[in-house]
Amino acid sequence: MGVFLNMRQIHSTEIDRWIKERHYLHSTPAGAVLRLEFLDDTGIRIGAMMWGRPVSRKINQKTILELTRMYFVDETEPFVESKALGMARKYIRKHYPHIKGLVTYTSTAENHKGTIYLADGWFKISETKSSGIGWKNRQGRFNRDTSMKLKFVRSP
Repeated sequence: MGVFLNMRQIHSTEIDRWIKERHYLHSTPAGAVLRLEFLDDTGIRIGAMMWGRPVSRKINQKTILELTRMYFVDETEPFVESKALGMARKYIRKHYPHIKGLVTYTSTAENHKGTIYLADGWFKISETKSSGIGWKNRQGRFNRDTSMKLKFVRSP
């Protein structure tokens, strides 16, 4: 892999499929507001992010963006995810000036602790409860991850 250099906005759901194939949940949420692709210096995609409206309807839907999916290939330079978060925030500040806050969640089932968010200056504000219920009461639906989540926030 080359050196991590470029980020660009993508206006295609092709990036959703790319993330879905690689992300541990093997799914992507509908309704992305912003899709970002990260390329190495040879033009090869090494990562991507999807940003959307907050899942929780208690969070302001107009001024807050939620990082709904992020994936980077394992063979990248150290700290690439935190560097990419910084680039994404800069892009959001410039192109989405009405956005005043960012939110994301990490899965404790995957042993994620939020290290990449902490390295980019995010802070943990809460932990969700693990319901264990999920979609079991809906025919044809299955649970993706009902574990406790750590909630992180920061300004763009």
